[in-house]
Amino acid sequence: MLEISYKIDHMDSIATHIAAIMEIPVEGARFNIANDIMRGSVEFYRLAEGLSIQISKFEPDMPFQIKRLGSDFEDLFILDFHLTGVAKLNVTDQRIISNHNNGLIHGAYFASAGVESHAIFPPGFYNEEFHIVMDKSWLKDFFQSEVQNVFEKLELAAPFFMFERLRSKLSALLLQIFKSNPDQEFRKSFLHGKTLELLSLFFAQLKNRGENLEFGVSNYNDVSRLFDLMTFVDEHLGEVLNLNLLTKKVGFSESKLQKLSRAVLGKSIFQEITERRMLKALEVLGERRHSISEIGHMVGYNNMSHFSRAFKKVNGFLPSDYLKTLP
Repeated sequence: MLEISYKIDHMDSIATHIAAIMEIPVEGARFNIANDIMRGSVEFYRLAEGLSIQISKFEPDMPFQIKRLGSDFEDLFILDFHLTGVAKLNVTDQRIISNHNNGLIHGAYFASAGVESHAIFPPGFYNEEFHIVMDKSWLKDFFQSEVQNVFEKLELAAPFFMFERLRSKLSALLLQIFKSNPDQEFRKSFLHGKTLELLSLFFAQLKNRGENLEFGVSNYNDVSRLFDLMTFVDEHLGEVLNLNLLTKKVGFSESKLQKLSRAVLGKSIFQEITERRMLKALEVLGERRHSISEIGHMVGYNNMSHFSRAFKKVNGFLPSDYLKTLP
């Protein structure tokens, strides 16, 4: 299995390093991949002093692993938007793969440069990823007082790892980027503008965590175990998921599980489970193959009025109203 390892740095340095490992020539700010391991393309730019990006599109023909090693540059943060694709993800402060592998899913992963991660990509899945590396000083200068509470905590934070779902505006903006023509005129300027827009939306979403906005995580193997638990939750949404079951499954105390959930996911563990249930309900409802009550039971609700209220709180509308919009 091909293994690519690199230390977190700005994306132009990382991209050229990866191209050299794969023995692929770089043309300008891009290289294409077409070998017996995968097919795809990588595009990268240093947009400003302290800000760089990389756009990755690839489909492996055999498994390969990417090891992102912790960096000595404490001033760097990396933000990964994973739009499509499948991978096993391990987050750790040790340079080994633990037994706790879990799915890299549709979402945004925000981490300080000291956090290591390992991803194994299986064959047959098309992946789209947008990576941003930022200096803390650039972030602070660009946003200034707009997200002051975020940067106050960033200044004090120990190494951290956070996950955010891609809400509709973020997803739509990422789709614009991935569907855009890499040969268009003023390409770098176009991507610069879209990157700033992405960052504005992302940090606004972080800011909305409110009292749950916490950055510090002391043990990154714990992060992997939390994601592993969320995989278990997704497979058992229709069952009773109480705190006793969850803590036994993950091996944490109740207080540790709740604290870690707020730090990584920005909400309590039960708020996260409710959101996952309602997003699953929305997905199944759109298929129009089941009644509202059937879907409510699928995601663990016996009381349909409770289900409808929870559905509206997460999705912004009632299940019955959503059905009326479908063709």
